[in-house]
Amino acid sequence: MDVFNADLHIHSPHSIGVSKSLNLDTMIETCKKKGLNILATGDVLQPDWLKYLENKLKKAKDGSYIYKDVYFILQTEIEDNESVHEVVFFENFEMVREIQKKLEPYSKNILNEWGGRPRVNLSPPELVDIITDAGALIGPAHAFTPFKAIFRQNKFKTLEGCYADAVNKINFIELGLSANTNLADRLECLKNVSFLSNSDAHSQDPRSLGREFNRFDIDNPSYEEIMLAIKRKESRKIILNVGLHPKLGKYYNMFCYKCRRRILFRKTKKKVNAIFNQYTITDNFVIYYVNDPNSSRLDYLEQVSKNKMNCPACKEEKNRSFKIKLGVSERIETISQHEKPKHPDHRPPYINAVPLIDIIRSVKGIKSKTSKSVLNEYGKIIKEVGTEFEILFDNPINKIQDFNPDIASIIKAVRNNEIKYTPGGGGTYGQIILDI
Repeated sequence: MDVFNADLHIHSPHSIGVSKSLNLDTMIETCKKKGLNILATGDVLQPDWLKYLENKLKKAKDGSYIYKDVYFILQTEIEDNESVHEVVFFENFEMVREIQKKLEPYSKNILNEWGGRPRVNLSPPELVDIITDAGALIGPAHAFTPFKAIFRQNKFKTLEGCYADAVNKINFIELGLSANTNLADRLECLKNVSFLSNSDAHSQDPRSLGREFNRFDIDNPSYEEIMLAIKRKESRKIILNVGLHPKLGKYYNMFCYKCRRRILFRKTKKKVNAIFNQYTITDNFVIYYVNDPNSSRLDYLEQVSKNKMNCPACKEEKNRSFKIKLGVSERIETISQHEKPKHPDHRPPYINAVPLIDIIRSVKGIKSKTSKSVLNEYGKIIKEVGTEFEILFDNPINKIQDFNPDIASIIKAVRNNEIKYTPGGGGTYGQIILDI
C-alpha cells in the first residue's frame, strides 16, 4: 500500500462565492505546491461542471480519475430539507447521472447555473437512502458550524437524531475549519465514524485549497480504496487528519448574529455586582469583565443556548436587540457527553496547522492575503525547500532555518503547540499571536 494526501471537499465556479478562475489547471498548480495527490472535483451534479469534468478527467488503470498527475474523486455538497449540508462521493460519472436524475424531482436548482450546491427537498434519512442505494457515500459536511450544519445551535445533538433509521449508513463526518478531533471526540455518538478534514475550498488559492487534508494509507488512489479507508476495511485507513487550528477558523468563538462581534470574558479584580453588566465594545469584540470567567461563561452559554442573550453593542449602536449565537467550541461544550475527548482506538492523530502563507504574512507584518511580497516569498520557499506540507510537517527545522530563521521559528512553535491565537468567530478568521 501507499500514502496519499487528499482534500475531498471543494467547490466550482457554479457555487455562489467561488473564484471564477477555479478550474482543473489552476487547482493542479496549487496541488503541486501543497503536496496534494488526490482532490475532489466539487459540484459534480451541476450540468456544466459535470460536462467539463467528463471531458477533462481520464480513467487510470486502477479505476481512478486523473488529470495531469493528480487524482480526482467525484464529489458534491447537497443541502437537505433540514438545511443540513452533506458531502457526497461517487464512484463514476454513470453513478453521478443516475443520482442526478433521482434528485431532480425534489430540487429547483440542481440543473441551474448556480446549482453547484443544490437544495433538495428530502429529509436527511430519505436523502441518505437514495444516495447509498445507488452506491455512493454520504456524510455531514462541516458538522459543527453555526450555519447549515447537523450540530448547529437548536438543531440535532446526535447523528441518530438527524438520520434516524439511516444512521448506520453514515460512515464519516467532516469536521470543518473550526473543529478538530479533540473537540469532536467529546461526543459519544461519533465514536464509530471516521473523521474527514477537508478544505471546502472556494478558490484555488493555496491559503484555501488544501488548508485541511487527510492522509490515506491505501493501495491506489481510487474511489473504492478511499471508501474502504473511510469504512476502515481491509487494512485501508486514514492515518492522519490535518487542519487549521480550530481557533483560526471563522466560527470557533460565539458571536452576535448581526454585527458579528465575538464574545470574550476577562477577569477583573473589581467587585462585579450585576453579572454581564460590565463590558467593553471594540470593532471586533464584546469583552465582558467578570470575577469568575469560568463560572460566568457557563452561565452565559446557558442563556445563549436558550436564545435569551442579546448583543450589547447592537443595543447601544442601533437601539435594537440581536441574539448572540454559539460558536463551534461552545456548541460542542453544550451538547457533549465527555468533558475531555475520548478517542476510539481507530482514530488517527490530528495536526493543528497554520497555513504557510499566514506564517509568511505574520513574519513580514503584512495583513493582505494577496500581497505580492507574501506570494513571492511563498513561491520562493516552495521552490527552494519543498512542498508546503513538507515544510510545515516533515522537513527538519534546520533546513527551513537556512531559508528564513523567523519562518523556521514559527513552524517549530506550531509543531510544538506553543503558538497563541486570537480566536475567530462570526465569519472572521482567527490569527496567530507572534513572539519570535
